Amino acid sequence: MNLPPLPDPDALLIVGEFCARLQIPKDTFYKWRQIPGATSVAHKLPNGSLRISGADFNDWLTGLRSEAA
Repeated sequence: MNLPPLPDPDALLIVGEFCARLQIPKDTFYKWRQIPGATSVAHKLPNGSLRISGADFNDWLTGLRSEAA
């Protein structure tokens, strides 16, 4: 599988970008949000939309790799 490069740590991902990188449906992301630690930290903007920082995404994904090893 050819995965996209990790996002720039300063980037802010929208939920769709997060899901596209992991090849999961948005429903899965929202289910994971109900389980503490199951997904990357998301920041809620005043308009209600969510953003995931590239740094948080990278840290979360790296943590999954070390847990699986």
